[in-house]
Amino acid sequence: MKKRKGISLVIVTTAVAIMMILISVASVVGSGAISSANFDEYRSNISRVSDLVNEYYLQNDSLPVTNDVVNLYSLPNDFRAELKDNNDLSNTLFVINVDLLNDETIKNGRGTLSSQDVFLVAEETNNVYYMKGFKYKSKTYYGV
Repeated sequence: MKKRKGISLVIVTTAVAIMMILISVASVVGSGAISSANFDEYRSNISRVSDLVNEYYLQNDSLPVTNDVVNLYSLPNDFRAELKDNNDLSNTLFVINVDLLNDETIKNGRGTLSSQDVFLVAEETNNVYYMKGFKYKSKTYYGV
């Protein structure tokens, strides 16, 4: 009997199955890491805007805001719940004029109220929120 040379079908099938398992595990871990990194970037942006708002307030004795005021009842329930947790439910929310902060690295918050791509600041506490929010692990975050 002659000995055959080459790779058998069983070996090829096993190798393909192992590669598919490794690829699926890597993609699940990778997408979780990307989501976590995006959330960290969101929190960093909110924190940076908050610091810049406070710095602006100390230098100018006024908030860096537009004339737009947000109606609390137009906000989603989870946003109002976060405002309540931060004792900002009774505060007026103003739209931050990001251009006054003089930081070109801030990409979000340059939109309009209708697009919800704006940062908001509570009048009394200077707490900063992002109107559009950031969804992470089935919860939407609006502030830090």
